[in-house]
Amino acid sequence: MSLTVTYSKKTRQITVKYAQASKPNEAQVIVMEAHSGGWDEHQALPEGKWLIVENPSGDRTYFGLFFQDKNVNDQFKHGIQWRDGIRLGFHSVVGSHGCIMIKPAMGQKLSAARKAWKEIQQLIRIKRPRKVITYQNNENPKIRDDTKYRISSYGNMIVTK
Repeated sequence: MSLTVTYSKKTRQITVKYAQASKPNEAQVIVMEAHSGGWDEHQALPEGKWLIVENPSGDRTYFGLFFQDKNVNDQFKHGIQWRDGIRLGFHSVVGSHGCIMIKPAMGQKLSAARKAWKEIQQLIRIKRPRKVITYQNNENPKIRDDTKYRISSYGNMIVTK
């Protein structure tokens, strides 16, 4: 089984592709409009690998995204700015505070977009092997937290230009 999740900043699309090894030509592909950044001068996410995890805040309608730098946690340095709390979720408007927010495409009914988001959630939670990781939010010196947290992770998402 193979599940790939990619987000293109250029096309503003998220692509989730699921294929069984025995039936690679019968892949299920979901492509949706998505945005990162734009609100209150927040930048889009940097390109690279992101770990998809359960939302550390507890809301299961969103996933957490941990940038895979030298430390995998809910904090990362983007240029000179510390950032945290990056999520993957669904809302019906354009933009975010840096999270990746999936929205209905032009002309797509809200109910159809919500159904597709639900399918994406199920593919990530069910078709990806779940692993429990331990992490600490101890990179940002202004909000250092040495508590060790355990959270379910579901593999990677790639953010491209």
